[in-house]
Amino acid sequence: MSIQPYVGPTPGSDNGAIVALSTAQEITPEEYERRQKEAEELEVKLKFISEKVPNRIVQVMGSNAGAGSGEFHMYRMARRREIMRQERMEQEAKEQELDTVFEEQKVTMQNELEQKTAKRRAKRLKRKARKRKSGVGSIEAAGAKAGSQGEESDEEDLEQPGLD
Repeated sequence: MSIQPYVGPTPGSDNGAIVALSTAQEITPEEYERRQKEAEELEVKLKFISEKVPNRIVQVMGSNAGAGSGEFHMYRMARRREIMRQERMEQEAKEQELDTVFEEQKVTMQNELEQKTAKRRAKRLKRKARKRKSGVGSIEAAGAKAGSQGEESDEEDLEQPGLD
């Protein structure tokens, strides 16, 4: 067990007094490895951020005395760049929002189509089951039935593969 100094107010003593804490625990090897891994991940993230985020060097003089005639043009260009950057960010945000709305609509439409398809499939299967139940007994009854209904029944008897 290690003793770590603590600087802070303690009851019954002056503020800022150094007090040794004997309740601090030593770090286990697993905890040490976990912390090392987290530190490495943070280093990678920091390196990525420092490499990918552009450094903005703005050399714009204000309205102070001594600003030359060329500083106005530099200010105007920097302002234009900043406005364009903000417009680009807003445009990307709008596109992302439209993409999310589109995806949500796409999912809802797919769900509706699946529900319609399931309903129609159930209706087809029900109709098919009724036909089998009534026409299984005799072939002549099916022929008489088909003759009385005309050509429409022949079209209904055709099976549509892959839809059931």
